[in-house]
Amino acid sequence: MRTAASVTAEPPELTYGTFNGFAYMPAMPGIAYRVLFRLLGTQEPGGRCLVTEEELAEALDVHRSMAGRGLQALILAKLVFRQAKGVYFLNPMISGARSVPEHLEAIGTLEPEERLDVDDYQERYDAAVAQAEQEKREKRLGRRTAARHPKPAELAVEETADVLNLSTARKRPRRRSPRP
Repeated sequence: MRTAASVTAEPPELTYGTFNGFAYMPAMPGIAYRVLFRLLGTQEPGGRCLVTEEELAEALDVHRSMAGRGLQALILAKLVFRQAKGVYFLNPMISGARSVPEHLEAIGTLEPEERLDVDDYQERYDAAVAQAEQEKREKRLGRRTAARHPKPAELAVEETADVLNLSTARKRPRRRSPRP
């Protein structure tokens, strides 16, 4: 009787991985887990994943923005690193490798803030999410302000200037002087 193992003498490309990083998994949106499992299943050696948001969305049968949200949550959690558009790397603590030494070497190259086996992992993730939301709000507010009130040419040159007092910018006081 022939088995699948006896037919192929070559081992699969990914033969080793440690998954104790999952013990520290933060509480993320549900779509992030679906995206993560898809990336784990389609990774190349070293944790490299060549996939676009559109391809992920199609594979998971969700809208592209949902796939993007899942990827963003994984990036903030340091489970996935974006190298370029469509090129992502899984954190070595959860990715597969061809051998134990290769896998341990990849884990050894991680910066301390990229490790998953730390006690404050959830707090780090929550702080990264809060910071990303704050940056998003500031960017949105900046676009809205710029659309309503274009900067005068002399203010646009001086990007590092202090915030102007509203009365100074209007060149008149906010309140009228009381009548004598």
